[in-house]
Amino acid sequence: MKKVSGILLAALLLAFVATPGLAQVGLSVGPRIGIGFANVGGDLEDTDSNFGLSFGGTFGLQLHDYFRLGIDGQWVQKGFSEEEVVDIDGLEQVDASFNVNYIEFMVPATLTIPIPESPITPRLYVGPALGIEVSCGLAAEAMGVEFDFDCDEAGIETKSIDFSIFFGGGIDFAVGIGAITVDFLYDLGLTDLNDVTGDPTSIKNRNLQILTGYRFFFGG
Repeated sequence: MKKVSGILLAALLLAFVATPGLAQVGLSVGPRIGIGFANVGGDLEDTDSNFGLSFGGTFGLQLHDYFRLGIDGQWVQKGFSEEEVVDIDGLEQVDASFNVNYIEFMVPATLTIPIPESPITPRLYVGPALGIEVSCGLAAEAMGVEFDFDCDEAGIETKSIDFSIFFGGGIDFAVGIGAITVDFLYDLGLTDLNDVTGDPTSIKNRNLQILTGYRFFFGG
């Protein structure tokens, strides 16, 4: 019985390897930079987006002509801005910006769509992400005076770990030994960042990114 099972398993593996479109495993790696428009969801209303930057790298395993599994890492700026009118010797507008920076790790499962005779390969992807907070600050301007606080100084307590899911699409444009990449990615935070005891206000990250980079291909 064990011998028969072994033969069947070997036959299944051989059939899988012989499946049309199954690529010899190919590796890809490269740098990536981008811009983002971050905001928050949850209980806060009428907040404005923060413009932010990101930079990092991407690593992928092309397991099939139509499937790539990757691990990406990036330093990314998130947060939000808010305008409020307060009564200080008459009406005064206060502009505040909440800024949080993360080291983020992402695991994209990617559908690649090769186009015969074309240097362009469209992609669609989705996956989980883990963000580790590296800095948190609050910038404000009132009555012509600018203020900058660390979150601890301002009494703002946030969770240091942020779980999220992301989805998006992009293209690989074959150039040289690799490809120029362009991506549009939306990051949907799942973690309530508010860690202030007794405060029920829910705050969750949202971030739309536009990314570009270069992916080097090896094997496959």
